[in-house]
Amino acid sequence: MLSGHPSLQAEVGEALSTWPNGSLARLEELAGAHPRSGAVLFHLGLARFWDGDSDGALAAWRLTRRQDPDTAYAVRASDLVFRAFPPGRPTFVPSFGTRPAIARLSSARQLEALARDARGDDVRAKLLYGVALQRLERPISAQEQFAAAARLAPRNPETLVADAVGRFDKERPQEAFSRLGPLTRRYPKAATVRFHLGLMLLWLSQLDEARRQLRLAAGLGPSPLAREAKRLLTRLEDVRKPE
Repeated sequence: MLSGHPSLQAEVGEALSTWPNGSLARLEELAGAHPRSGAVLFHLGLARFWDGDSDGALAAWRLTRRQDPDTAYAVRASDLVFRAFPPGRPTFVPSFGTRPAIARLSSARQLEALARDARGDDVRAKLLYGVALQRLERPISAQEQFAAAARLAPRNPETLVADAVGRFDKERPQEAFSRLGPLTRRYPKAATVRFHLGLMLLWLSQLDEARRQLRLAAGLGPSPLAREAKRLLTRLEDVRKPE
């Protein structure tokens, strides 16, 4: 779900509802009044693009990323700025699940419970809350949880991997890879390292090396991540099959 101030989103929607009559001018006006609003800047980019101003659209989407980075608008803007990448961002996959008592709750109450648990020094709670924030497309908040978990457990490969994956950004993918790559030597038998390295390589379209890393993860004994690696390998093989 795209986040933002409801009344401001309504103003954006009202501006677009009259397209093309005055829509672009109104969005430019809103951007001047709300220069940090991802909702305004993202849709301003769309309006400029529809109006034939590709350079102006890219400028607005880059501003979206810079001014309101912890939102789905920034994630969508990244998709439009860096079109050579697959959409979205790689998501950390923990080797453990949510407690049944939390899993039974509604989505909103699950998030509240995960946030409450993450306030302490429970490493797993921070990782699970970080994953929930990633799914809500709040990448900065997710990264903060992963980094906090890594500080609490600096020798745990799972926290270090989460910290690396959370740093993935299409403009600077090396920040994530420079942290994750060395972990293959430090933890050569950790399925989480191989799995997430393979997962991130997919975003760089390095399919052969991604498959190699996923096969290594799948071969590291029975585990949830080994099974997930096998499922991902199967999906990749299905993509390769001719119609």
